Amino acid sequence: MTTAMKPKANPEVRELLSRAQATDKSLVPMGHVWDEATQQAIPLGLAVREDSIRRGEDLEENLKRMARDRATILRFIREQLVEAEYDAKGRPIKGKMHDFYTLPGYDKKTPTKQGGEKLAQFFKLRRAKTESVERVCTKEFAMAAVRVELVDKWGVPAGSGEAAATTAEQGFQGAAAKYGQRKDQSGKITSEADYRAAFNDIVSRAGKRAFTQAVIYATATDDIFDATGEIERKAEAQGMSDEAPPAKRARFPEKFGDLSGKYLDEVQDEELVKVADWCRTKAKNPAAVAPILEGVTEELERRRLDREGDLDDTFPG
Repeated sequence: MTTAMKPKANPEVRELLSRAQATDKSLVPMGHVWDEATQQAIPLGLAVREDSIRRGEDLEENLKRMARDRATILRFIREQLVEAEYDAKGRPIKGKMHDFYTLPGYDKKTPTKQGGEKLAQFFKLRRAKTESVERVCTKEFAMAAVRVELVDKWGVPAGSGEAAATTAEQGFQGAAAKYGQRKDQSGKITSEADYRAAFNDIVSRAGKRAFTQAVIYATATDDIFDATGEIERKAEAQGMSDEAPPAKRARFPEKFGDLSGKYLDEVQDEELVKVADWCRTKAKNPAAVAPILEGVTEELERRRLDREGDLDDTFPG
């Protein structure tokens, strides 16, 4: 044990006890070991560290372990991870990206969130902390930067990742209709998107990216997987993503009285409330109108959030 860290002998112990004797006398708390030289219990971590310092690094054994671990990781990828399906040009097919994909011209794989979760499970890693480190939320623009910290099965910090997402990205610009952008029949924009409604999606995507990055760093697999997000951003710019497709603009069925074929966002609040009440209490076939009720409820909730004003008040910090 090093001089600086070596515990002093315990003056209260008058007889030399072996580890077994100290354990029998209940002198060794949980998470400690008995040090016979100093006749006292010391933290297990300290004992392991001091033993490792004393023995030094066995580089030959380290080399063997690295080769063995590397082969095991590659076998895990082959046997447990499902690669994306590709089109004739070698590009991953949206909706069929599975656990990871590789873009033409790149040698590194890009894990999806599903693939990142499997990799974390294999290494027995879990999220310890997820926090938003920066956020902007206005009608015209929203962004969030998220940090994810991981721990191993013992609760020891294992790695962290930090990533951001913004509505300026092509993936969000292409889904502007989901956030309120409206166009007339000629294609002219009549109502701009309200990107405050995209804030939860922004936080979710930033968190996914940060988690995947943290897993890659924690498992030291950045020579296999892309941890920078460069390939993912390129894939999204080309219309490829493992994200769920944006929801279509909801509308009433063609045969639904005065509201036939109308978009839900075009109908006044009081009319929507009447529809919701009818679906709940008067519809002869509640199961058949359940999708309508769900859509109306979501639209009313969206409007309620809009009326609360800027989401900076809803999501402080």
